[in-house]
Amino acid sequence: MNAVHKTSHVAAASAAPILRTRNLTVRFDEFPAVRDVDLSIADGELRVIIGANGAGKSTLLDLLCGKTLPSEGEIWLHDRNITGIGEAAIARSGVGRKFQTPTVFKDMTVLENLQVASSRRVRVFQNLFERVKSGPSDKEIAVAERTGLLGSMKRKASELSHGQLQWLELAMVLSQDPKIILLDEPAAGMTAAETDKTAELLLDLAGGHTVLVIEHDMAFVRRICRTITVMHQGAVLAEGTAEEIECNPAVIEAYLGSATLSHA
Repeated sequence: MNAVHKTSHVAAASAAPILRTRNLTVRFDEFPAVRDVDLSIADGELRVIIGANGAGKSTLLDLLCGKTLPSEGEIWLHDRNITGIGEAAIARSGVGRKFQTPTVFKDMTVLENLQVASSRRVRVFQNLFERVKSGPSDKEIAVAERTGLLGSMKRKASELSHGQLQWLELAMVLSQDPKIILLDEPAAGMTAAETDKTAELLLDLAGGHTVLVIEHDMAFVRRICRTITVMHQGAVLAEGTAEEIECNPAVIEAYLGSATLSHA
Protein backbone atom coordinates (compact mmCIF):
# COMPACT_ATOMS: atom_id res chain seq x y z
CA MET A 1 0.00 0.00 0.00
CA ASN A 2 1.30 3.43 -0.87
CA ALA A 3 2.05 5.69 2.07
CA VAL A 4 0.04 8.86 2.41
CA HIS A 5 2.22 11.96 2.09
CA LYS A 6 0.52 14.73 4.09
CA THR A 7 2.04 18.17 4.02
CA SER A 8 2.46 20.75 6.75
CA HIS A 9 -0.29 22.74 5.02
CA VAL A 10 -2.75 19.96 5.77
CA ALA A 11 -1.42 19.22 9.22
CA ALA A 12 -1.80 22.88 10.16
CA ALA A 13 -5.54 22.87 9.55
CA SER A 14 -7.06 23.94 12.87
CA ALA A 15 -10.79 23.84 12.20
CA ALA A 16 -12.67 20.95 13.76
CA PRO A 17 -13.60 18.33 11.16
CA ILE A 18 -17.23 18.20 10.09
CA LEU A 19 -16.68 14.98 8.12
CA ARG A 20 -14.16 12.23 8.71
CA THR A 21 -13.68 8.63 7.74
CA ARG A 22 -11.74 5.84 9.40
CA ASN A 23 -10.37 2.93 7.37
CA LEU A 24 -13.26 3.31 4.92
CA THR A 25 -13.31 0.31 2.58
CA VAL A 26 -15.73 -1.20 0.09
CA ARG A 27 -15.22 -4.38 -1.90
CA PHE A 28 -17.06 -5.47 -5.01
CA ASP A 29 -16.60 -9.22 -5.63
CA GLU A 30 -13.63 -9.09 -3.23
CA PHE A 31 -12.03 -6.23 -5.22
CA PRO A 32 -11.33 -3.19 -2.98
CA ALA A 33 -12.72 -0.23 -4.95
CA VAL A 34 -12.01 1.99 -1.94
CA ARG A 35 -9.55 0.83 0.72
CA ASP A 36 -8.57 2.15 4.13
CA VAL A 37 -9.46 5.76 3.37
CA ASP A 38 -8.94 8.21 6.23
CA LEU A 39 -10.31 11.66 5.46
CA SER A 40 -10.68 14.69 7.68
CA ILE A 41 -12.66 17.58 6.15
CA ALA A 42 -12.90 20.82 8.12
CA ASP A 43 -16.17 22.69 8.55
CA GLY A 44 -16.45 25.14 5.64
CA GLU A 45 -13.56 23.61 3.71
CA LEU A 46 -13.42 23.27 -0.08
CA ARG A 47 -11.66 19.96 -0.76
CA VAL A 48 -10.88 18.58 -4.22
CA ILE A 49 -10.32 14.87 -4.91
CA ILE A 50 -8.40 13.88 -8.03
CA GLY A 51 -7.23 10.60 -9.46
CA ALA A 52 -7.22 8.53 -12.63
CA ASN A 53 -10.33 6.74 -13.87
CA GLY A 54 -10.97 3.81 -11.56
CA ALA A 55 -9.13 5.40 -8.63
CA GLY A 56 -12.26 5.17 -6.47
CA LYS A 57 -13.32 8.82 -6.42
CA SER A 58 -17.01 8.45 -7.33
CA THR A 59 -17.29 5.32 -5.20
CA LEU A 60 -15.99 7.35 -2.26
CA LEU A 61 -18.78 9.90 -2.78
CA ASP A 62 -21.26 7.02 -3.02
CA LEU A 63 -20.05 5.84 0.39
CA LEU A 64 -20.23 9.31 1.94
CA CYS A 65 -23.83 9.91 0.81
CA GLY A 66 -24.99 6.40 1.72
CA LYS A 67 -25.66 5.20 -1.80
CA THR A 68 -23.14 2.41 -1.21
CA LEU A 69 -22.60 0.66 2.12
CA PRO A 70 -18.99 0.18 3.25
CA SER A 71 -17.51 -3.26 3.78
CA GLU A 72 -15.39 -1.89 6.62
CA GLY A 73 -14.67 1.40 8.34
CA GLU A 74 -16.67 4.34 9.64
CA ILE A 75 -18.05 7.69 8.51
CA TRP A 76 -18.52 10.45 11.08
CA LEU A 77 -20.50 13.68 10.72
CA HIS A 78 -19.31 15.91 13.56
CA ASP A 79 -19.51 13.50 16.53
CA ARG A 80 -22.17 11.22 15.02
CA ASN A 81 -21.36 7.91 13.41
CA ILE A 82 -23.50 7.85 10.24
CA THR A 83 -22.10 4.59 8.85
CA GLY A 84 -24.87 2.46 7.37
CA ILE A 85 -27.81 4.68 8.44
CA GLY A 86 -29.03 4.88 4.82
CA GLU A 87 -29.03 7.41 2.02
CA ALA A 88 -32.22 9.22 3.11
CA ALA A 89 -31.07 9.55 6.71
CA ILE A 90 -27.66 10.87 5.62
CA ALA A 91 -29.38 13.43 3.39
CA ARG A 92 -31.57 14.53 6.31
CA SER A 93 -28.39 14.88 8.38
CA GLY A 94 -27.20 17.56 5.97
CA VAL A 95 -25.21 15.83 3.22
CA GLY A 96 -26.27 16.86 -0.31
CA ARG A 97 -25.04 15.17 -3.49
CA LYS A 98 -24.91 16.50 -7.03
CA PHE A 99 -24.11 13.90 -9.66
CA GLN A 100 -22.11 14.48 -12.85
CA THR A 101 -25.20 14.12 -15.07
CA PRO A 102 -27.94 16.56 -13.99
CA THR A 103 -31.03 14.82 -12.63
CA VAL A 104 -33.66 17.53 -12.92
CA PHE A 105 -37.27 17.38 -14.04
CA LYS A 106 -37.02 18.54 -17.66
CA ASP A 107 -40.76 19.22 -18.15
CA MET A 108 -40.95 21.42 -15.09
CA THR A 109 -39.86 25.03 -14.74
CA VAL A 110 -36.80 26.12 -12.79
CA LEU A 111 -39.09 27.33 -10.01
CA GLU A 112 -41.04 24.07 -9.90
CA ASN A 113 -37.79 22.10 -9.67
CA LEU A 114 -36.71 24.26 -6.74
CA GLN A 115 -40.11 23.86 -5.08
CA VAL A 116 -39.90 20.07 -5.34
CA ALA A 117 -36.36 20.10 -3.95
CA SER A 118 -37.21 22.35 -0.99
CA SER A 119 -40.52 20.68 -0.11
CA ARG A 120 -40.59 19.10 3.31
CA ARG A 121 -43.57 16.86 2.49
CA VAL A 122 -42.86 13.16 2.74
CA ARG A 123 -45.18 12.10 -0.09
CA VAL A 124 -42.83 12.11 -3.05
CA PHE A 125 -45.44 11.75 -5.79
CA GLN A 126 -47.42 14.59 -4.28
CA ASN A 127 -44.27 16.71 -4.49
CA LEU A 128 -43.85 15.85 -8.18
CA PHE A 129 -47.37 16.23 -9.46
CA GLU A 130 -49.07 18.73 -7.17
CA ARG A 131 -47.78 22.00 -8.54
CA VAL A 132 -47.36 24.81 -6.02
CA LYS A 133 -49.46 27.74 -7.21
CA SER A 134 -47.83 30.44 -5.10
CA GLY A 135 -44.83 32.42 -6.26
CA PRO A 136 -41.25 31.68 -5.24
CA SER A 137 -40.31 31.82 -1.58
CA ASP A 138 -37.56 34.10 -0.34
CA LYS A 139 -35.28 31.07 -0.08
CA GLU A 140 -35.98 29.97 -3.65
CA ILE A 141 -35.30 33.49 -4.90
CA ALA A 142 -32.03 33.60 -2.97
CA VAL A 143 -30.90 30.19 -4.26
CA ALA A 144 -31.82 31.08 -7.85
CA GLU A 145 -30.00 34.40 -7.61
CA ARG A 146 -26.91 32.76 -6.15
CA THR A 147 -26.74 30.25 -9.00
CA GLY A 148 -27.53 32.75 -11.76
CA LEU A 149 -31.01 31.39 -12.50
CA LEU A 150 -33.22 34.18 -11.16
CA GLY A 151 -34.07 35.38 -14.66
CA SER A 152 -34.96 31.83 -15.76
CA MET A 153 -37.44 30.87 -13.03
CA LYS A 154 -40.35 30.47 -15.47
CA ARG A 155 -38.38 28.58 -18.11
CA LYS A 156 -38.65 24.82 -18.42
CA ALA A 157 -35.52 22.93 -17.52
CA SER A 158 -35.49 21.45 -21.03
CA GLU A 159 -34.81 24.97 -22.38
CA LEU A 160 -31.68 25.51 -20.32
CA SER A 161 -28.08 25.19 -21.49
CA HIS A 162 -25.88 22.41 -20.15
CA GLY A 163 -24.24 24.79 -17.70
CA GLN A 164 -27.59 26.10 -16.49
CA LEU A 165 -28.81 22.54 -15.93
CA GLN A 166 -25.76 21.90 -13.76
CA TRP A 167 -26.47 25.06 -11.77
CA LEU A 168 -30.13 24.11 -11.42
CA GLU A 169 -29.23 20.78 -9.88
CA LEU A 170 -26.80 22.54 -7.56
CA ALA A 171 -29.56 25.01 -6.69
CA MET A 172 -31.85 22.07 -5.89
CA VAL A 173 -29.19 20.69 -3.54
CA LEU A 174 -28.79 24.11 -1.90
CA SER A 175 -32.57 24.30 -1.42
CA GLN A 176 -32.25 21.45 1.07
CA ASP A 177 -29.89 23.46 3.32
CA PRO A 178 -27.02 20.95 3.27
CA LYS A 179 -24.07 21.30 5.61
CA ILE A 180 -21.92 19.32 3.16
CA ILE A 181 -22.15 19.38 -0.64
CA LEU A 182 -20.67 16.50 -2.67
CA LEU A 183 -20.02 17.40 -6.32
CA ASP A 184 -18.96 14.99 -9.07
CA GLU A 185 -17.17 16.88 -11.88
CA PRO A 186 -19.31 20.04 -11.65
CA ALA A 187 -17.62 21.72 -14.63
CA ALA A 188 -17.75 18.76 -17.05
CA GLY A 189 -18.95 19.75 -20.53
CA MET A 190 -19.19 23.45 -19.73
CA THR A 191 -18.07 26.35 -21.88
CA ALA A 192 -15.15 28.46 -20.68
CA ALA A 193 -17.52 31.15 -19.42
CA GLU A 194 -19.68 28.60 -17.60
CA THR A 195 -16.58 27.02 -16.06
CA ASP A 196 -15.43 30.43 -14.80
CA LYS A 197 -18.82 31.07 -13.24
CA THR A 198 -18.87 27.61 -11.63
CA ALA A 199 -15.45 28.22 -10.08
CA GLU A 200 -16.67 31.52 -8.63
CA LEU A 201 -19.82 29.83 -7.32
CA LEU A 202 -17.92 27.05 -5.54
CA LEU A 203 -15.53 29.53 -3.96
CA ASP A 204 -18.54 31.53 -2.78
CA LEU A 205 -20.21 28.45 -1.29
CA ALA A 206 -17.11 27.42 0.68
CA GLY A 207 -17.18 28.70 4.22
CA GLY A 208 -20.95 28.70 4.50
CA HIS A 209 -20.94 25.10 3.32
CA THR A 210 -18.37 22.33 3.30
CA VAL A 211 -17.74 21.42 -0.35
CA LEU A 212 -16.16 18.18 -1.56
CA VAL A 213 -15.42 18.14 -5.31
CA ILE A 214 -14.29 15.41 -7.68
CA GLU A 215 -12.65 16.92 -10.74
CA HIS A 216 -10.42 15.90 -13.68
CA ASP A 217 -9.50 19.32 -15.06
CA MET A 218 -6.39 20.49 -13.17
CA ALA A 219 -6.73 24.04 -14.50
CA PHE A 220 -10.15 24.18 -12.84
CA VAL A 221 -8.77 22.48 -9.72
CA ARG A 222 -6.01 25.08 -9.37
CA ARG A 223 -8.61 27.85 -9.44
CA ILE A 224 -10.77 26.46 -6.65
CA CYS A 225 -8.60 24.23 -4.50
CA ARG A 226 -7.21 24.85 -1.09
CA THR A 227 -6.37 21.22 -0.39
CA ILE A 228 -6.22 18.36 -2.89
CA THR A 229 -6.58 14.68 -1.99
CA VAL A 230 -5.09 12.32 -4.57
CA MET A 231 -6.57 8.82 -4.85
CA HIS A 232 -4.79 5.93 -6.51
CA GLN A 233 -6.06 2.35 -6.77
CA GLY A 234 -8.77 3.03 -4.19
CA ALA A 235 -6.51 4.53 -1.54
CA VAL A 236 -5.41 8.04 -0.56
CA LEU A 237 -1.97 8.62 -2.03
CA ALA A 238 -1.26 12.23 -1.07
CA GLU A 239 -2.76 15.47 0.21
CA GLY A 240 -1.62 19.07 -0.15
CA THR A 241 -1.87 22.22 -2.24
CA ALA A 242 -1.79 22.05 -6.04
CA GLU A 243 1.88 23.03 -6.04
CA GLU A 244 2.75 20.41 -3.42
CA ILE A 245 0.81 17.69 -5.21
CA GLU A 246 2.44 18.40 -8.58
CA CYS A 247 5.89 18.11 -6.97
CA ASN A 248 5.08 15.06 -4.85
CA PRO A 249 7.35 12.14 -5.89
CA ALA A 250 4.71 9.52 -5.05
CA VAL A 251 2.13 11.28 -7.22
CA ILE A 252 4.59 11.77 -10.07
CA GLU A 253 5.51 8.09 -9.95
CA ALA A 254 1.88 6.98 -9.86
CA TYR A 255 0.93 9.12 -12.84
CA LEU A 256 4.16 8.67 -14.83
CA GLY A 257 5.01 12.36 -14.73
CA SER A 258 3.21 15.55 -13.76
CA ALA A 259 1.84 16.04 -17.30
CA THR A 260 -0.58 13.22 -16.60
CA LEU A 261 -2.13 15.33 -13.84
CA SER A 262 -3.88 17.47 -16.43
CA HIS A 263 -6.23 14.52 -16.88
CA ALA A 264 -6.29 13.37 -13.24
